[in-house]
Amino acid sequence: MKRNPLGKSLDLLRWMLENDLESVGVRPAAKALGLTPSGAHRLITSLVEEGFLQREDGDTGRYVLGVEIMLIAQRTASRWPLRNIAMASMRALSEESREAVLLNLFDSARGENIGIASVETQQEVRYVIELFKWKPVHAGAAGLAVMAFLQDDERQCIIERTGLAPATSRSLSSVEALEATLETVRQRGYAITLGQRIEGSVGIAAPIFGSRQRVFGSVGISMPEQRFKSQIEARFAQLVMECADTITRKLDGRQAAHLPLRPISDMRAAL
Repeated sequence: MKRNPLGKSLDLLRWMLENDLESVGVRPAAKALGLTPSGAHRLITSLVEEGFLQREDGDTGRYVLGVEIMLIAQRTASRWPLRNIAMASMRALSEESREAVLLNLFDSARGENIGIASVETQQEVRYVIELFKWKPVHAGAAGLAVMAFLQDDERQCIIERTGLAPATSRSLSSVEALEATLETVRQRGYAITLGQRIEGSVGIAAPIFGSRQRVFGSVGISMPEQRFKSQIEARFAQLVMECADTITRKLDGRQAAHLPLRPISDMRAAL
């Protein structure tokens, strides 16, 4: 067993991540790491003080990953292999669509998305893509593409925490409308929204899956509404889903659990 506090702290964080734990209690941590309950409590308290863990909402006595650990991930995102894995596919998607492309990560502790990489469009009329800014998952295509594939209890927590506060006048504000939309996303394999998070913006996004087929984030395109025509939805959706599946396979070696994909050449012939 490691004796130094840093090693023990890293063991605790690694144990949570490797076992896909959304929260941890003192006694389970002590048992897993071979510590006394008092030793585990001191370790968790230290991590809370540094911002790497935080108390779970409610009087549960459990802890979730904190903001600081995500901030470190943000600041090193450009050096992280995921960006290198995704960028070639993102550039190809931008070239095919001639629109901006954004890669998002989902943080289960916060229940929000954060953009970590983008490819800008060369068209004159465009939206500036903001990276490293937390975004809700109940508004906008990038978020809905993630929320549709969360567990029921995860979705419910997000609904309760946000109250489905609208980002624009076109945001989904009722649970019924949201759930109906998420079911459509699951059936199609992609989300499309018009002005839900940013007025005048159209987004098309598909989920990226990691280990155990858990939704990891999303990738999608964004364009001004004035440039969007309904007849291009099928083509753009196909391109986005291909991009998402390519990234998923590189991350986990398996195809994402949504609609079968047709080759781009077949799709073009049908249009």
